[in-house]
Amino acid sequence: MKILLANKFHYLKGGAERHYFDLGELLEKRGHEVIPFAMADEKNKTSRYNQYFVSNIGIVDPSSTSHKLKTASRIVYSLEAKRKIAALVEKTKPDIAHVHNIYHQLSPSILSALKKKGVPIVMTVHDFKLMCPAYLFYSQGEVCEKCKRYRYYNCVRRRCVKDSYGASLVNMTEMYIHRLLRIYKNNVDKFICPSVFLRDKLVEFGFPKEKLVVVPHFVDCQSIEPQYGGDYILYLGRLSREKGVATLLQAMTQVEGVKLKIAGSGPLEDDLRAQKEKLNLDQVEFMGFLAGGGLQRAIAGASLIAVPSESYETFGLSVIEAYAHGKPVIASRIGALPEVVKEGETGYLFESGKADELADKIKQALADQAGLEKMGEKARRYVAREFTPEKYYDALLEVYRSIKKEAQ
Repeated sequence: MKILLANKFHYLKGGAERHYFDLGELLEKRGHEVIPFAMADEKNKTSRYNQYFVSNIGIVDPSSTSHKLKTASRIVYSLEAKRKIAALVEKTKPDIAHVHNIYHQLSPSILSALKKKGVPIVMTVHDFKLMCPAYLFYSQGEVCEKCKRYRYYNCVRRRCVKDSYGASLVNMTEMYIHRLLRIYKNNVDKFICPSVFLRDKLVEFGFPKEKLVVVPHFVDCQSIEPQYGGDYILYLGRLSREKGVATLLQAMTQVEGVKLKIAGSGPLEDDLRAQKEKLNLDQVEFMGFLAGGGLQRAIAGASLIAVPSESYETFGLSVIEAYAHGKPVIASRIGALPEVVKEGETGYLFESGKADELADKIKQALADQAGLEKMGEKARRYVAREFTPEKYYDALLEVYRSIKKEAQ
């Protein structure tokens, strides 16, 4: 089968890209031909289809009014992306198009082009952008669903995007136009949701349930040698307000005898470093952004992985990756995280934003090191049973076959 995989970035930028590349590799191992489509970028992985990638445009910090207008129009509907994907389809004749994060840099203009060419479309939903102009359901330091029932104007009122009226106005306009065109609902044949929470949220916001299918993400345990036990707590991820790292630092003021390592970077990094100094947290170490072997070594040495999110999570890819390494997880009871963190079996859950409860759960976990290692063993068995590449592939192929059958 020829499968066109579309994602705005063709380099490893975040969790969505991790899944995008892992999926491409999985499909190729199963004998399928994968055809990528993305935005041109010097950081991209090589591809023989580079000439079909759309031109790069900086979404962040545009330099002129004309640049701003060009960026805004492309966010809403990119004629270049529509034209180039049509040419790619004409050249390669894919059987299925599987799109991922296409917002802004590619835009959903590619969906109508694919539909016109008769290509069935599957979309994996990696965030909340189909419902929230700012992606996160998070604004002004709290979970926010004020745009429900198409009240996207609240995005501007609350300056949800980059704390900017201008950026928020663009995203609001984009949402209203896409809703008017029904561009996602009319063109996408099936939406793949990695969690029940995400599926139910899409239904709540008006998406047809019959088009939604839950297929959790996967991790290849065979390539990871687990190491049970460790010397410190590890947070790995973006350093931004909604990730709850400030709450984690506050909790550490009540925990003695263990180090916290923070691996990641982001807009809140300077504030978090200042908070560490203010709270005299000598046991906290900022490691910066880690990847590859450095990241693997950091995970291997940890006894517990912290996921203190304060906004909804669509799944918890970092959770199952921690499990694959034999590490239990302490996570917020928010979004999809309770679907993958089994209280007292593979980790612990606490009320999002509650530093005292988080501190109590950390102390409870660390009080029984032998029990913590056994929990890591359970976590490894759980992920090796429930989130395998084989299980994901079988479910995905069933989705592909169903929409191809419906298209005939």
